[in-house]
Formats: sequence, C-alpha cells, structure tokens
Amino acid sequence: MTSEDVDTFRTMFMFSPPDDQPTGWSLTFEGFADALRTREADAPTEQWSGVFSGETLSFIYTTTAGGEAEGMASVEPNGVSIDGCTCTEAAEFVHWLQAAVIPPDAPVQVNMTEGVEWELPAIELPRDQQEPLRDVLTGRLREILDHEEEHLG
Repeated sequence: MTSEDVDTFRTMFMFSPPDDQPTGWSLTFEGFADALRTREADAPTEQWSGVFSGETLSFIYTTTAGGEAEGMASVEPNGVSIDGCTCTEAAEFVHWLQAAVIPPDAPVQVNMTEGVEWELPAIELPRDQQEPLRDVLTGRLREILDHEEEHLG
C-alpha cells in the first residue's frame, strides 16, 4: 500500500482508556456534549439506547477543513469513536479530545475497524501536538493494512 493510499484511507477510529481502566476518563454525556458545543456551538448530539451498545451519545464533529464526521461516545465503558476519517482528521479530533475532554493524566488508546477485525490490540497514544499524533495513527494504520494484505494476499 502506498503512502498516498494510507493518507486518504477512511475508517473508524476508536479511542478509549486502557482496558483495565474502563471508566478512567470519568466521561459523561453532558460533559462531552458541553465540550463539543464549546468548540462548535451548533454541534448536533443525540443520546439513545441500543440493545447491544447500551447508552450512547451520537454527534457530528466538523473538522477545521470543513468536513463532517459522525461519532459516538459511551460512558460505560468510556470510549469515543469517529467514523469515516483519515488519519489527519482523526489526529485533529483526538488532539481536541485530549485537550477538552480527557483528564490530563489519563492515557488514551486507539484502534481502528480493521485492527479490531484482525484482533490486533489497541495502542496507546502520546499526549502530543496534532502532527505527531497523525504520524502515530498513520504508522499504525499502515501496520494494520500490511497485516491484512499479508493474510489476504
């Protein structure tokens, strides 16, 4: 897979505290929605309950480039996902998430749809600026897609 392919690949990114700290962010729907509306006053959110997903908050995140991505947040366990994003867009989102929602000393791990499908473990993200976060996400996506290509041929 070329670098250009990885740069334009869109997938779901799933951010969470480590598995042994399922409520490590002390995430609440109200707190998340308030932080999102501080960033974007008219950001749509909707709380709902699903048979398999439990209580969930759906939202739309608008990137600085003007694109929109659908996301979901859950409280038990804590977690936030954003769908249909490139690594650059996901880095922008998780940088905001770290600054506005997640406690400063709380770790963040990430996985992607393809990583989950291949049962590859999530990786911990650094607390950093957007560009280094993008580089970590891009490297991880490349690893996952290379793994997929190796096993599917």
